[in-house]
Amino acid sequence: MTRRRARPRKRRLRRTILRVLRGSFRHIGRFSPSLSARLAEHMFRTPPRYRRLKREERCLSLARRSATPYARGTLPTFTWGRGPRVLLVHGWGGHAGRLTPFVQPLVHAGFSVVAFDAPAHGRASGRRSGMPEFIAAIRAVARARGPFEAAIGHSLGAAACALALYEGLDFRSLVLLAPPADPEKYSGRFAKFFCLPEHTHAAMKRRLMSRYRLEWEQLRVSRGPGASRARLLVFHDPRDWKVPFQDGEEIVASWPRAELVRASGVGHHRIVRDPEVIGRAVQFLAGGSALRPAERPPRRRRPALRPALVS
Repeated sequence: MTRRRARPRKRRLRRTILRVLRGSFRHIGRFSPSLSARLAEHMFRTPPRYRRLKREERCLSLARRSATPYARGTLPTFTWGRGPRVLLVHGWGGHAGRLTPFVQPLVHAGFSVVAFDAPAHGRASGRRSGMPEFIAAIRAVARARGPFEAAIGHSLGAAACALALYEGLDFRSLVLLAPPADPEKYSGRFAKFFCLPEHTHAAMKRRLMSRYRLEWEQLRVSRGPGASRARLLVFHDPRDWKVPFQDGEEIVASWPRAELVRASGVGHHRIVRDPEVIGRAVQFLAGGSALRPAERPPRRRRPALRPALVS
């Protein structure tokens, strides 16, 4: 069986499993509320696994590879270039290859670039993950490969970069791509998608906070940067259907030195490889302003990025 024929079958199988699960929680909850909550927590902490694309593999093959110790396992880590270090952090279900379109422009700008597979992602050890694991992984990579001048994060990885500032990391600059402002809201979206009864959703949230010994408020990015004085640049598509544009607005409004740029037409995933987003992000990290177009010709026609808010 060829890979092309196998992939549609796997997608159909995943869709079938999801349909079954979406209808099962209300029935399980009637007989065993605790089992329903445990199953929901298990699913909430289990990331999907996506293969690396050929172009991602090519870029990763040019890196200096290492293994960063983390908890009971290791995190595959990749380094390119020489100079001030920039950390790349992928999102939920991603891997180190997702942000590799940033590598060459950053290296050409004089930076060293570091990327890693987060816990239970890519080829990292583990099967469960979440925001606290992402933050702990960033800290582990910073201890082993830092210090870092800046970080670029996507989606959940973007939020983890911002929250890592509360854990004592000292980024001078942050670039966040489609960042969620409040992960508690996404537990609600998860509950709605899987048709969780209200009591199951509440029990799942209690189990998560007990596991991590945290309150949801501690994971809210829109509470600001704490004591950090890091500069912040946020890119967000106003039509992002996975993480609403309002989340980017909330984060920038809470941050003293922040810029928000409307990345129209790039969606939630294409934002990580859009040439204009990459050009402006690199310009920002190199000391320029993202509010001016990047000093290079665009690769393809696309609606121009516009500054939405400066604070």
